[in-house]
Amino acid sequence: MAETGRLLQAARPPVGLSPATARTYAASWRAFVGTQAADRCFPVGPVAVAAWLEARAKGGRPRQSLVVDRAALTAWCAANGEGLDVALPATRVRRTGVDAASLLAAARRCGPDLPGLRDRALLLLAATLDIGAEALARLTVEDITDMTDGMTVALLRPRSGRHQLRRLRRRRDPAVCPVRNWAAWRDAAQLRWGAGFRGIDAHGTVGDPLSVPGIRFVLDRALGRSDRPAHRTRRTKSGSPPESSVRTPARQRMRRPAPDWIQTTLTVSGPVDRVSRFRVAAQGPGIIPWQVDFDYEQARLLAPMAAKGAQAVTLARLLRQASERLHQIALQHQAAGTPACAFDLHRLVPVPGPILEAGADSRAAAAWLQAQWGTLLPLRRVEVEAPRDQRVRRSARLVYHFWSAEWTPWQALDRVRTDWPDLVFDIRPQYARADAGETADAA
Repeated sequence: MAETGRLLQAARPPVGLSPATARTYAASWRAFVGTQAADRCFPVGPVAVAAWLEARAKGGRPRQSLVVDRAALTAWCAANGEGLDVALPATRVRRTGVDAASLLAAARRCGPDLPGLRDRALLLLAATLDIGAEALARLTVEDITDMTDGMTVALLRPRSGRHQLRRLRRRRDPAVCPVRNWAAWRDAAQLRWGAGFRGIDAHGTVGDPLSVPGIRFVLDRALGRSDRPAHRTRRTKSGSPPESSVRTPARQRMRRPAPDWIQTTLTVSGPVDRVSRFRVAAQGPGIIPWQVDFDYEQARLLAPMAAKGAQAVTLARLLRQASERLHQIALQHQAAGTPACAFDLHRLVPVPGPILEAGADSRAAAAWLQAQWGTLLPLRRVEVEAPRDQRVRRSARLVYHFWSAEWTPWQALDRVRTDWPDLVFDIRPQYARADAGETADAA
C-alpha cells in the first residue's frame, strides 16, 4: 500500500541494489521528481509515469535508457509501497535533428570536388527522405533504382528486416535535386554495388563505407556544427606545448585509428595502515560501466551487411545478444567489486551516473573524462609491487605500472592526491617510444 501523503522529495530509496545501479536509479528518480510539483505526494500513479516516459522518448532518449528509467521508477515506488505497471512508449529511429531548410542550404554550399559531391548527395537524401545517420549508413547502391522521372529508394527497417519503398522525383533546381546529385556522386565515385556513402582520403581515393559516427561527422561538418570534443594539447615539463603537438584545423580533422599508449610508474608511500587501505580502495574490475543502447548497436552492426536481407538481420540480432550478455557479465563484476585491476580509475574517481547514462560515444562523456581523468579509456596492463620500505619504520610502499591512452591521467591522480593527503605519490611517465611491437594491447 502506497504511503499516501509522503512527499516525492522525501521518498525512501530502494535497498539491496549495487552501488552503480543505485546511482543510476537515483539519477532517473531525480529527473522524474524535477518535472513534478514541489508538493507532489505519493501515490505517483501510472499516468504520470507514462507521460514522463513519453516526453523522454519524444526528446530522443534511446529505448535502452527508457528501460532503465522505467525500472528505476518502479523500484523507487515499490520502496514506498506503490506498485507500478507501465508500458514503454514507442521510440523512433534517431534523425538528424535539423530542419530540411538547413540541410538544403548546406547542400548548396558543398563544393564541386568529390567530397563535395558526396556531402551534397548525403544532405539531400537526409532532407528529402527525412532519415538520420543510421538509415543513411544502411543505404546501398542496390537500394536505389533509377526511373524515368526520378528514382526509388528502398529503406531497410532493422526490426522487421523489410524494405519500405520511397519515390523521389527530379527537381527543377539541379543544386537541390536529390536524383541528379546522387547520380553525380555515384558516377564520380564509380560505385556499382555496396555502401552508398564512403570515405575519401587526402588523395581523392574512395575507401571504406562510412559508419554511423562518420556520417554524423560529415553532416555536422557541412552544417557548421562540432560533434567531437576538442583535442588535448600535450605539454612538455616546462608547461609549453611542443611544436609537433600543435594541431592545425587540417590535422584536427584526421582521426587516429587507435590511441597512443603511455607507460607510467606510480609510487605510493606512507603509513602502513593508510597504504593498505589505499591498495584495497584502488582495486576494481578495471572497466567503466557504461549504459549501452543495444537497439542502436544492432542497427550499427546491420548497416554494412544490410543488403544480405533476412540473414543479415538474424546475424545482427545474434551479435547484439552476445554483446548484451558480455555487458551484463561486466556489470556483474562491477557490482561485485571483482579486483581484476589493481589501480581502477573508476573506483578512485567514479564516473557519475548521468555521464554513464550518456554513453561512451557522447560528447559529455569525452569532456568529463578529459577534465576529470585526463584519459578517455581505462588503464591497461596494470601491475603492482609491494617492496619493503627500509627508509622509515612503520611505512609501506606500493609501485604501480600501467599504460594509459594518449596521456598520463594527471587529473585523476591530482584528485587521488587530494583524497589521500597522508600518502606521497611519485609519478614518472615514460614518454619515449617503446621498443618495436611493445603496446598496451600486447599479451
